Amino acid sequence: MKSKLLSCVIVALTLNAATRCQVSYDDVAVIVNTNSAASQAIADYFRVKRNIPPSNMISVHVDTTEEIDSTMFTILRSQVEDQLILNNLQHAVNYLVTTKGVPLKVNRGSTFSQSSPSASVESELMLVLGSRSQFIGGEGPQMNPYFNQNAHFSRAAFGMYLVTRLDAYTVEQVYQLIDRSGPNLTVDASVAILLDQDPAWSSPLNTYMTYARNILATKGRSVLLDSTAVYQTNRQYLLGYMSWGSNDHYQHLYTQHAIPNNTYAPGALAETYVSTSGRSFNDPPQYGQSLIVDLLAEGVSGAKGYVYEPFSNAMAHAYILYDRYTSGYNLAESYFMASLMISWMDVVVGDPKTSVLFTQGPLPVQLAGFAASALPSARDVEFRWRTLSETNNYGFMLQRADTVSHQFSDVPNSVVPGRGTTLIPQEYSWVYAEAPWGTYSYRLRQIDLDGTSHYSEPIVVSHVQPTGVTEGERASAFRLQTNVPNPFNPTTTIRYDLPEAVHVSLVVYDALGRKVVELVNGIQDAGFRSVEWNAAGVASGLYLARFTATDATGTMKLAQVMKLMLLK
Repeated sequence: MKSKLLSCVIVALTLNAATRCQVSYDDVAVIVNTNSAASQAIADYFRVKRNIPPSNMISVHVDTTEEIDSTMFTILRSQVEDQLILNNLQHAVNYLVTTKGVPLKVNRGSTFSQSSPSASVESELMLVLGSRSQFIGGEGPQMNPYFNQNAHFSRAAFGMYLVTRLDAYTVEQVYQLIDRSGPNLTVDASVAILLDQDPAWSSPLNTYMTYARNILATKGRSVLLDSTAVYQTNRQYLLGYMSWGSNDHYQHLYTQHAIPNNTYAPGALAETYVSTSGRSFNDPPQYGQSLIVDLLAEGVSGAKGYVYEPFSNAMAHAYILYDRYTSGYNLAESYFMASLMISWMDVVVGDPKTSVLFTQGPLPVQLAGFAASALPSARDVEFRWRTLSETNNYGFMLQRADTVSHQFSDVPNSVVPGRGTTLIPQEYSWVYAEAPWGTYSYRLRQIDLDGTSHYSEPIVVSHVQPTGVTEGERASAFRLQTNVPNPFNPTTTIRYDLPEAVHVSLVVYDALGRKVVELVNGIQDAGFRSVEWNAAGVASGLYLARFTATDATGTMKLAQVMKLMLLK
């Protein structure tokens, strides 16, 4: 089995990852709750998409609530065990997959104790019909025999199953999760993994991120390690994401509920250092601590969370997780090799056999620069870029993302033909006539002759509305614009658009999260607004302006943080 997998990887890399080998799902059993329409729909969709044998579908008849007691879990467990034996699957399958509508967690009391008998359903099912089955329901976790291994998983070798879950806010989102997952997804070598440390925590978990960066860099993988107090948001097209989530001391300055507003490549894996991050997948969410279901809604293909308090030693070790995943191991193998505990609080979400292959050699187009500037017409913006070489380059399209949705989409009629294949540097430009006012992120979508797309790093363009616009004119959307000038000394102007009357708060903090000055705090009518900050009395450095707009019902219309650089 191992040699077959390795030969498949070699073939795919030889063909520049254009050819994928078939990965069998004959060793995957899917657990479906016949009392849940969602569970049945997701199980059927997954079975068809992955060509799973009908005999591998394990039907149970249990409550559809996310939390159950020990009695209900015993009923669930016995049905799973009976069907595995009846269908001759006990030793034939390596992976079990639960579905939305199957209970998520077993509350046996004392859920915030290291000796708690409570656990996730998935983590308990790992031990059924095996040599460790007597530990199910016991106090505290068991050590994971697969932790820190460097070998492909089999039940025969490790005496247990690997269990993952297919869940999200909605059935449709689970379909999308399945669609962007699967074996041997091809990924550009330039797609980055983001590791967001919080320097306010003195914890080995930060150190593990540093280890991960060093290991990945040695392997030639793209990795972004942030060790500052800035909570990273609005990153584009990531292969991995790890942060402190709502436990980050500064996240509230940048976003709500620690949602990073990132976009992800197919196959992206995420983990946050947050207890109870996997406590629920219900919509609407009940916050407190942040939830991995929000990362699944943003587009990750796999996420690890915790249904109760797991304590920090249960968190996935970053340097193992991403080392294994970028070395040809699948999603389930990577998460469980990186996790110390079983029969505990962990829940891994995703298709267990999701894996990635990296394209080899240089990218089809070597981009040397991408910039933008306003033209004298004031309404038009010119985009310019340069390539060092091109291979099978069909052309480019401009993409734009606003500061609310953070989702990139093609700018209509922005196609610029490429030069095909050439080793001669090329210059390109495109004028965005009547470009929208405000602050937007832009990137290039480069398209190969075979239709494959590659993306540049985004740039932020602040297209400032000319002076002379009256305060009473109506804005089309809530928008915070980049301060002008930036960097500044000692004054800068912050502009923002209000399409309706709201309560506005605009507060400046230093890089450590300490309040410096409150610029606005009150109700303002619709219009194009601006406020000046005179920073003559403060030291040079990076400052953060947090803007919120809230309507009369308390609904947040916009919450955004902007960086201000004071240079004296």
